[in-house]
Amino acid sequence: MNFEIDKTNQILDLIKEAKSIAIVPFRTAGMDAFSASVGLYYMLKNEGKDVSIIYQGTVPEEFADNKDINVQHGSGKRELVVSVDYSNTEASKVNYSTEDDVLHFSISPVGRDFDLSRVQFELKGFNFDLIITIGAQSREDISTDLENIGGGFGESDLLNIDNTEGNDRFGSINVVDPTSKSLCLLTLNIGVKWGLDITDNAAEALLKGISKKKF
Repeated sequence: MNFEIDKTNQILDLIKEAKSIAIVPFRTAGMDAFSASVGLYYMLKNEGKDVSIIYQGTVPEEFADNKDINVQHGSGKRELVVSVDYSNTEASKVNYSTEDDVLHFSISPVGRDFDLSRVQFELKGFNFDLIITIGAQSREDISTDLENIGGGFGESDLLNIDNTEGNDRFGSINVVDPTSKSLCLLTLNIGVKWGLDITDNAAEALLKGISKKKF
């Protein structure tokens, strides 16, 4: 393995600090990338992490009946959330109505000097502390998949796992080993290196990918 894979401590810090992790297999990398993603998914779930697989392709039939994998396809739509801080007021009633596709809501009673800065709004989508790409050679390879579920790179740390020589090394940390014959084997090796538990489910997922790979 090349020197890039020796950033174990940095990677473990990213995983430890991340509250929400997205694993994004590159669709063109097929079954190998998806199986590797599922294997890593189970390893990280075993660490108590909130993990999602972001995948816009068709889930391989080998995993189609597996209901315990959180695979997000998404529609690219976000949620508008409006919040009003009415603490220390006499407000006790909330009313709302719609007219011509316009939502009106009121909170009463409040004083005439009510501070309007206490009314906040935000667009909520998928926000991840850590994004792990598997099999992608460039950021553009998977940017559309993230956008389609209402997410994006934002300020997220990006861990790039791949086994192709043409990889752009686009991650915050890059685990790129062109000598590895498959993404599943690479994921197995780094899982062991990182001290993650290769659970039965993880091993089964990786084996599915390895068995389909033509060496």
